[in-house]
Amino acid sequence: MMASPRLAARSTSRAGEILSKRRVLAISNDLDQLRRIVATLERAGAEVDAVRSVDAIAGELIPHRYVFYSATDGDVRQLKILVPKLRERAHVTIVTPKATLSDLTAYLHDDRVNHVIVGDELDHGVFVTAQKLLTGDIFGIEKYLPAGTPVQYARIRDFHGRGQTIDTVLAYAEQNKMRRQVRTAIGAVCEELLMNALYDAPVDANGKPIFADIDPHDRKDMGSPRPVSIRYAATEGGFAIAVRDRFGRLAKNTILAYIEKCINSPNQIDRKTYGAGLGLYLVANAAASYVVNVAYGIATEVVCTFDRGAKSPLRLVGMFVHPGGAEMLKVGPTPETAAGQGHESFDQAVGSGDEPEMEHDG
Repeated sequence: MMASPRLAARSTSRAGEILSKRRVLAISNDLDQLRRIVATLERAGAEVDAVRSVDAIAGELIPHRYVFYSATDGDVRQLKILVPKLRERAHVTIVTPKATLSDLTAYLHDDRVNHVIVGDELDHGVFVTAQKLLTGDIFGIEKYLPAGTPVQYARIRDFHGRGQTIDTVLAYAEQNKMRRQVRTAIGAVCEELLMNALYDAPVDANGKPIFADIDPHDRKDMGSPRPVSIRYAATEGGFAIAVRDRFGRLAKNTILAYIEKCINSPNQIDRKTYGAGLGLYLVANAAASYVVNVAYGIATEVVCTFDRGAKSPLRLVGMFVHPGGAEMLKVGPTPETAAGQGHESFDQAVGSGDEPEMEHDG
């Protein structure tokens, strides 16, 4: 039975109670926005409890596994009150009207805060995020596209295939009347994600990057041990790509560490110094959405979307981890821990993708 906003506090009053996985808590002091979030969550299949503030939650422990928290006017001070009340395995989605890239990385530092939805993305972002969390079906570019959108597909194993595939993707973008600036962004992101998936994601049986000790110039003559796939589509509002490898090693702290290194560095444009760290930073700046789906040891998928019109800041960020082996992704390499492996270990953090048994590449 769906709880109305005025009744929601009652469902959180029993400390230690563990609710149904489909029971979701929505928090917003803006009543109209709260109603929008509740309606969208219910449409995604959730049973929703709602409160106007964190202070309205009775008890020391929030029993809900999934929490959608609205930071009105971008103010996330109440998040510091919310986090200590969360279950260890809780998942928080922040809804905020505005956020810089620095804000996004700051929000995501807690292990339980894995999704940020900004501005006009509210309805679609909340719906897709909730549906993926509730069903466990986390992979697939189709979730970010209107129903029935044709999706193109390519499978590659080497540097030559990467080049051909990027040319094909850009030709498709031009055919669908994407502006030159948008095509440039699409091409740059494709290049980064495909190179990372081909040569930085692969690891051996001991978890050591296979190409770590091979000069990047020599890699172009070598094939990746497992195929990489890319899916892409054009819509009325923009363009989407999804790149997958078959290793599933990307950890959230790795993404945040390298983006923040570039944000905070006065020499962030020096690729020679920061290697692919700059690549991840550029991907985050070029895309409107940046979503990572990971099943440890099986697959990582990076989904990026691009606006057809004027470039807007990144407005949808998500990190979805399949529960199988999730503990192995708690801590990944950072610029400090990866220093002995060269900048290629960073590339491993950037891109990967090809899912478990949820979809077959053929």
